[in-house]
Amino acid sequence: MSQNRTEIVRKTLDFIDDKGLQSIIEQRLIELESVFYANANLSTIILSISSIEGIFRHLANIFKNQIYHSPKYPTAAKGKKKRFDKLTIEEIYKLLLERDILPKIENFDHIYKLFRDYRNFIHPQRQNQKEWPVGLGQAQMALGLLNATIDQISQYIFIGTEMFERISGRPRFDLSNVLHLDTAETRTHSFILLKRKIDSTFHLKFNADLDNNAVLDFVFNFMDEGNFKMLRLDNRDFERTPNALLYSRQKFHWNIIAEAKQKQPPRGPFDVEILINSVNKQFEFIVNNEKYYFIGTKIKGLFPEFKKGLKVGWFNEEGPVKLSNIEIN
Repeated sequence: MSQNRTEIVRKTLDFIDDKGLQSIIEQRLIELESVFYANANLSTIILSISSIEGIFRHLANIFKNQIYHSPKYPTAAKGKKKRFDKLTIEEIYKLLLERDILPKIENFDHIYKLFRDYRNFIHPQRQNQKEWPVGLGQAQMALGLLNATIDQISQYIFIGTEMFERISGRPRFDLSNVLHLDTAETRTHSFILLKRKIDSTFHLKFNADLDNNAVLDFVFNFMDEGNFKMLRLDNRDFERTPNALLYSRQKFHWNIIAEAKQKQPPRGPFDVEILINSVNKQFEFIVNNEKYYFIGTKIKGLFPEFKKGLKVGWFNEEGPVKLSNIEIN
């Protein structure tokens, strides 16, 4: 078997925090690639569709409460709500779309409907009863739908029911409730943004564990990759940059607005709390119960730096970072 052949199955499943389920689906994707190259078209269709269904049911379980209370939740006999475990994949897809949990997947309804019943072809008698083609074209369509599904959903990290958009790198959130901001072949390593925008109030708490040569940035006022502000915590022993409030005026370039009085975050894991309250004109950045103050000729507290209706997030400017016990209100 050639070692240089092109990968034809997407395998980026970091949006699945259940590592057991992730491993099972990853093994199916590896097998799927092999059977596709072996021209095993029926196996390609069955593995593609079942993998899609596993991914969708995982997402449905994350957002069970939200979609169950949707006004478009389907009813069963006598007008009662349909049992959650009896929802079809089409119903789950529509509910996730309606709640803005899932991005639209091109031609999903049409293609999935074509192939959902091919799973029954595992029984030869069922296949004999149908005159459906099982050729290379059908295999490619099913595989294409799986790749499109993974491509769309892998743009996100799910922390509880909060959705984060992946801007760069390969951030991961696992079942131990740890967000890994790893290094990558990008200037900003792992960069993620909370999908919803911040309006009047925002309260974030987390525990940060920085590598000895790591830099963590809390991003706010994000408009695009060349226009945002951030609060930096630099844990490096050498070549340190100031803990500071910064402004990015172009991609991969940021300027210091004001330096923090506190020169270095505590060694080892430490707690971070961020409070934003537009009514009280409050914006506080607190590390291990110590409020950070910023020194600059133009800055009069953090609140004037905040703009409503924009996004917040994190990136590790240098080195790997682990964030745990994340609470967002």
